[in-house]
Amino acid sequence: MKILLINAHPDYRNTARTINQLNAHAVAEIKRLAPTADVDQLTLYDPATVLPQITETSLMHPDTVEDRQNELIEQWKAADVVLIMMPLHNFNVVTKLKDYIDNILIANKTFKYTADGSVGLLDGKQHVAYIQSSGSDYEHDIRYINADIAPHYVRTILNFMGISQMTLIRAEGLDLVGNDKAAIVEGTKRELSGYLADVLG
Repeated sequence: MKILLINAHPDYRNTARTINQLNAHAVAEIKRLAPTADVDQLTLYDPATVLPQITETSLMHPDTVEDRQNELIEQWKAADVVLIMMPLHNFNVVTKLKDYIDNILIANKTFKYTADGSVGLLDGKQHVAYIQSSGSDYEHDIRYINADIAPHYVRTILNFMGISQMTLIRAEGLDLVGNDKAAIVEGTKRELSGYLADVLG
């Protein structure tokens, strides 16, 4: 089994960050549940991680980034389980996750255009979980429900590639007065453990 674990936190070295705690928890649970699994960890904000950006050069000369894009696409397609871990920034995905998506959502590689519109080229058998941390409650607070853009965006991208199911796991309300942040994080860890037990069992 191949597992792709994507950490999209800009402060990826800070162990106090919720996403990094969840990332470490996922690694430990994978080792416990599937010790022989092949795990790729992709830390998007690590300077060692090469993520080509859309620029004048890459648009005019796509061959300059094609090799790296193919590496990222093949890594994505090979994974049986994908975990995307991201802190919410200004209602949407962080910039490095957008850069990553721009490298794997490529016509004739993960989707194609037909006379009837676009068609995903993936078989839909991958298990994909999007794990999001946020200071506010975007699931229940009526002030923020319509601003819950990031999960919708990620679902749209996945569906475009042929993946029709996405599990959403939230650590939300972390900065709200009166909320127990530690308890929220522990609850999210339990939810993540349950998800991994289901897909790895």
